[in-house]
Amino acid sequence: MGVDPTGAKEFYTALLGWEFRPEGGRGYHLILLGGEIVGGLGPSPMGPRFGSSWNVYLAAKDLDAAGERAERHGARLLARGVPAGGDGRLSLAVDPQGAPFGLWQGMREEGVVLVDEQGALAGAVLHSPEPEDSAAFYGAVCGSDARIEKGSPARWMPLLGADAPDAFEERARAAGATVLAPGVLADPWGAVFGVADVAVPR
Repeated sequence: MGVDPTGAKEFYTALLGWEFRPEGGRGYHLILLGGEIVGGLGPSPMGPRFGSSWNVYLAAKDLDAAGERAERHGARLLARGVPAGGDGRLSLAVDPQGAPFGLWQGMREEGVVLVDEQGALAGAVLHSPEPEDSAAFYGAVCGSDARIEKGSPARWMPLLGADAPDAFEERARAAGATVLAPGVLADPWGAVFGVADVAVPR
């Protein structure tokens, strides 16, 4: 996640009601909402010089093969097969348009459990200067159709669910976030995330 995990935990707890459970050592925590997993928080495997960011991880049944496909199609691998405790292994890469992304091979069925609700992951958007090229890349690497919007800089942006996005943005701003555009925010350490309107009350 970034350079100030203690501050980040306080920020997201106040904003979203998240709880954090240490998992696997090395400063990694599972993020829980109502006792269910919504994500993970920890230091970047590449070190603090990369700053704070939210990483989007794409599931891979065979991490090594997926990494090789990514490289064949023009990606640059930054970290390969990094152990994540007993949960699985991950690789980090940069796609041909310059967007960082992760690949994840889990060791168990349980992953992100709660989605599409207030405070939980409600999707992810890829901003790319060349959407058609990006669609072809991720189709070849992961066999999936990504939600892609034309934009720069190239980046994956997780979407967090909120039942009243305007009110959520005001709370986030009061807690120290910066509103970059309607529905797009940066937390106090610069990690960018989006807001998705979910109508399901918790």
